Amino acid sequence: MAMFKGGTGGILSGLVGNVVVVNYGNGKVVLRRAPRKRKFTERQKQNWTRFSALASFWGQFDGSPVQQIWKVAEEGRRGINLFININSPSFNPEGVLEDISRLHFSAGRLPLPNKMSAQRVADDSIRVEITWKDDRSGLARSDDELMMVVAHEGKFTEPLATKALRKQESAVIELPAVTGTVEGIYLFFASEKRKLYSPDQYFGL
Repeated sequence: MAMFKGGTGGILSGLVGNVVVVNYGNGKVVLRRAPRKRKFTERQKQNWTRFSALASFWGQFDGSPVQQIWKVAEEGRRGINLFININSPSFNPEGVLEDISRLHFSAGRLPLPNKMSAQRVADDSIRVEITWKDDRSGLARSDDELMMVVAHEGKFTEPLATKALRKQESAVIELPAVTGTVEGIYLFFASEKRKLYSPDQYFGL
């Protein structure tokens, strides 16, 4: 809505129909076409909903090693863009986390060993036997440490150092005490000085 500044006979400023009247105060008046209201498609709305959910999910790890891992993977930048891009498939169009097996908590240039496996130790609910092959390709080193994130009823622990090294090729790891049922674990490797990380792999338990 347009208004007269300075009372009747004053200066017209504001919206008149599809035209915006802009007064610069020096006697100069400019008429501009009012911007049209942008219409978003259903797909665009869903993408924004998913993006918002992913940004919120990232936010729960504020100050956590998870965010530092992704900053390292994105070479010192914020990390959130890479995190959202890789984890987008795990959220549905309504922004609900739908498939935890497609989530990732680690990324980077450190190689993930081939033929990794993880399963509970027989008759033991809190220990997991993990095996892998130490191919030591690329940037991999024998003293890279196995890391673990535990999924439990929609929640996730921070990355946990297991003290198992790449050169061992196997380890029996005790699961941490968490609330609810453990659904699975995400395994990855970190360099000794935490300057490099590997992508992670999910194992349902």
